[in-house]
Amino acid sequence: MKTNDHFLTIIRWIARISGLLLVAFTIFMAVGYSLEERQRHPDAPFLSGLAPLVIITFIVWGLGLVGLLLGWWKEKQGGFLSLACFILVFILSLLNREGRSALRPMLVFSIPSVLFIFHWLMTPETMPPGKGETRPGPS
Repeated sequence: MKTNDHFLTIIRWIARISGLLLVAFTIFMAVGYSLEERQRHPDAPFLSGLAPLVIITFIVWGLGLVGLLLGWWKEKQGGFLSLACFILVFILSLLNREGRSALRPMLVFSIPSVLFIFHWLMTPETMPPGKGETRPGPS
């Protein structure tokens, strides 16, 4: 195994594990928050106290988490989907006065996305051939 291959394998696994931990953490926090709200206000409808912008932000955030899971199989698609969603969540949080405290933590969610994209860019199949190299065509 070449040093570059070993480095890319480490990058891929860091992206996978950190993405999975972030998804698990988010699910854990969402379930805990939902249970606490249900205990405080048992008769209130689900998501009744949230503004529409906050609900949209949570939906986009959920799509970003799906992108992190997709990155396990397809680094390019998962990385770009999650990064785009987390950038959109960042922008939506700027528009929401109550959501500004989530700006810095949202940057942490983007790290696995960037690593997935970096891994996809650095794999030999996606890199352009060097000077004098030829790549076999599809068979």
